[in-house]
Amino acid sequence: MSKKTIVNLFRFAQRQGAHGLTIESRTDRLAFDYDFPDGEKQSFTLPKKLEKELMLDLRQLLKIAPGELTAKKYCKITDRNYDSSFHVTILPGKFGEKIIISQTLKDSRAWHLKQLGCPAAVLKNFQASSKMSAGLILISGPALSGRSATFYALLNELNRADKNIYLLGEAPKEGLLGLNILPPTASNWDKLLHHDSEIIAVDDLDDPANLKRAIVAAGTGRLVLGVISRDSVWEVLRDVLSTPLPLKLKLDSLKMITNQRLAKMGRDNDRHQKNKRQEIGLFELLKLTPGLKKFILKNEGKIDSFLDTDNKINKSRKKFWTELNDLAIEEGFIPLALDQLKKIKTGILASDNL
Repeated sequence: MSKKTIVNLFRFAQRQGAHGLTIESRTDRLAFDYDFPDGEKQSFTLPKKLEKELMLDLRQLLKIAPGELTAKKYCKITDRNYDSSFHVTILPGKFGEKIIISQTLKDSRAWHLKQLGCPAAVLKNFQASSKMSAGLILISGPALSGRSATFYALLNELNRADKNIYLLGEAPKEGLLGLNILPPTASNWDKLLHHDSEIIAVDDLDDPANLKRAIVAAGTGRLVLGVISRDSVWEVLRDVLSTPLPLKLKLDSLKMITNQRLAKMGRDNDRHQKNKRQEIGLFELLKLTPGLKKFILKNEGKIDSFLDTDNKINKSRKKFWTELNDLAIEEGFIPLALDQLKKIKTGILASDNL
């Protein structure tokens, strides 16, 4: 069966508004069932003798090896006359294979870094991260701080047809196509480390076990992007340093940490402003520069005392973080409070954000 015939099967689904197609081998025929949003179905069959040829050609077109089973694999067919993306699941059936194809619906909304209100230095580093081939980028903030918007905006920046991207977590409701989505289980982490995954995105790294896996994955030559609930970049760094892994691996894997808040914009409360944006992000970004790595490695033998959690004042711990903060500022770290003051001064934020 020709590629043109197979493409016509997908084109029909797209043209008619079907959101799914199931191809299933039955006792005496090959069945095609189109599913529509209103619950309607349209079906047709082909002779059983065409099954082997069609299944082989379909796998070749979708770049899925013969005999390989898959779950929600992202696939795309593109030529000068046709463009379609979908997720493919292949399961063993009673009389052969069962292939489930789910159309990815294009959405008008997109996530963009320039809409977040990042300072120029932060935006520049975010955009530079799209050229990274490996490393760990952590996006942090408390609840309702806009960190998910930043996460998906950066993921959108990284999302290209030539990249194999896996998202461990919930599928975004809007604006992103082409992601392979899996639950963030230990077994799925293991699969990705044995798969040709180039970028791993994780929407929740609060679990220390998942943070550890993210560090390890970044150390294997993958780019890992993750969200973590913390109040500052220093709290995130503390958690990374306390993860039970070799210090050099942690420092080599970690590339940058961001922390953010949402703040009220400086707009008059009149009826013409009701449908306009009312909040903007405040950001701080810590790059793990060679100087910071050298300082932390130099103090490796004291890190346990830096990370103690008792209520006693630990002078060496306080000195370490103070010196580290001062060094970070020398090397370009801009605290969140400074971004806040700049936005108030320029009138972007309301003065009551102080």
